[in-house]
Amino acid sequence: MKAHSKEFAGLQHSACFLFCSLDNGVAARLGAALGELGLVTQEVPAQEKLAQRLADMSPRLVFLDFTLDAQSPGKLLRTADLAKSLAKIAPHLPRVAVGDISVPESAIAALRAGVTDFVDPFGDAQDVRDVVQSVLTLSSSPGVAGSAGVKRSVLLLGARAGVGTTTLAVHLAGLLQDRMTAAAQARHAGSAGKDLPLGERVALMDLGWPVGDCQLYMNVNGEFNFVEAVRELRRLDATLLASAMAHSRNGVSMLSLPRDMAEMRSVSQADSLLLFERLRENFGLVIADAGGFGHPEFVSGLARAAGETWLVTDQSVGAIVSLDAQIKELEQHHVDRSNLRLLVNKYDERYGMTAQQIAERFGLPLVGTLPDRTMPLVVCTNQGKLLHEVSERDAYVRAMSTLVDSMVAQPAPNQARGGWLATLLPNVHRRLTMI
Repeated sequence: MKAHSKEFAGLQHSACFLFCSLDNGVAARLGAALGELGLVTQEVPAQEKLAQRLADMSPRLVFLDFTLDAQSPGKLLRTADLAKSLAKIAPHLPRVAVGDISVPESAIAALRAGVTDFVDPFGDAQDVRDVVQSVLTLSSSPGVAGSAGVKRSVLLLGARAGVGTTTLAVHLAGLLQDRMTAAAQARHAGSAGKDLPLGERVALMDLGWPVGDCQLYMNVNGEFNFVEAVRELRRLDATLLASAMAHSRNGVSMLSLPRDMAEMRSVSQADSLLLFERLRENFGLVIADAGGFGHPEFVSGLARAAGETWLVTDQSVGAIVSLDAQIKELEQHHVDRSNLRLLVNKYDERYGMTAQQIAERFGLPLVGTLPDRTMPLVVCTNQGKLLHEVSERDAYVRAMSTLVDSMVAQPAPNQARGGWLATLLPNVHRRLTMI
């Protein structure tokens, strides 16, 4: 394909962006939406010259044209191929899909090509600039929360009710917050968890069923709920989050579903996923417990957006069968299996299949195992405490600490991967209704 080049930009540009497209109209709209944020160069380099052109231009990011065009059959396929080539040639160069938010085919093609950020130049120009600025910020700085090295998000999905997902969520959040607080105290003596900036705090999204169990286990009361947060999305900044969200004793910030689940019908899936993004922008770590949430499209959207998704099971035949069905459902909703991890809870090799056998059966990496410690966990819950607050040497706490150690040691994943492109799959504007 013959290359051509045009430039669209404001007068004072500080960054160079490459827009791979033959559509002059879309390029002009994109340039106008970006304004003075950067210089947009429109060019479609030949595949064999792609690496050389990138070296010559040194763009800060590449826009890829995923708009539909009746006059250009096969356009989405060609753009997807280009996206894959870019990922191989320049894996650290950010890629942003350009399309129409009202046409889900564009978003699906982009997501399948591995492009996880999306802008609509025909919509709000400020939204375009916000996405681009966010991508540039993430690409120019290491993803580290405070000094804990845990700038990430984790979605926890139980294979079925009773496998211990909520118990895992609250202990994981509590222990990680303690680590982040300790790291902060080493830098600023005397800083308590609740006094730390949100970038050094853990946010726990309590989306499990029954409603509010995470808050119950952590002995926290909060009136500001998920629906209210979505309604306040436009002004939901760090100040509002710090003041409105409920907080545990050690500084974990919590957000639960409303007690009256009928309120969820007024909330769109797109806005709900944008709330998840807003929390990721402000907190050092976001843990979402969605075990038992009866909306597969929303849960799949979370899985596409989250840095990692942990599937939680035990060794019972019921849980194993449910896990199989859960994996198939996630894949049907375009969740990449490579982002899924397995955690086996209530584990004892004497129960039958080993954790490694289960992981191999489903082709999933094994995050770890947690021992069956039902009695001490229930006793602590009844006292309004978490097990690590009472018995640091308990086998469950030791296993949890090993899990936390591995999380802290791992490099943070690219937090741009989910983006709000994950909200653009079919039916995103439907209201969230519980089953």
